[in-house]
Amino acid sequence: MSPFASYLRELRQRRGLKQKEVAELLGYEQSYLSSLEKGLKGLPRRAFIDRLISRLALNSEEVAELDRALKCSDRRVLLPTNASPDEYALWHELRDLSGRLDTRQIQSILGLLQAFAPTHCCSSDGDHERRATM
Repeated sequence: MSPFASYLRELRQRRGLKQKEVAELLGYEQSYLSSLEKGLKGLPRRAFIDRLISRLALNSEEVAELDRALKCSDRRVLLPTNASPDEYALWHELRDLSGRLDTRQIQSILGLLQAFAPTHCCSSDGDHERRATM
């Protein structure tokens, strides 16, 4: 499940709302909201995000966390034009391992990356409070 999917569900549950209620508030089908919460759909368009912010009356901290969750949920990876062949190899290795790593392996890789860049976008434990931007 993506950070966005998890956070969307968290926002809804915090407000004590059912999927159907939020879907009606936003003007979308419940099935669409359900698919978003399960991570089965890609990121929604900006119109959805804007409605979510206004109709659920998100505060500034919630909007900031929503932005982080959206950024962390982008499945596209764009390498910089000056990336080395080794960086390409690294990205492709990680892509090939995606979906097959267990929590311990992911934590090990994140720990190694922390040595080079002490902030990262997402935590794998679902702790939204500890996230920092890339």
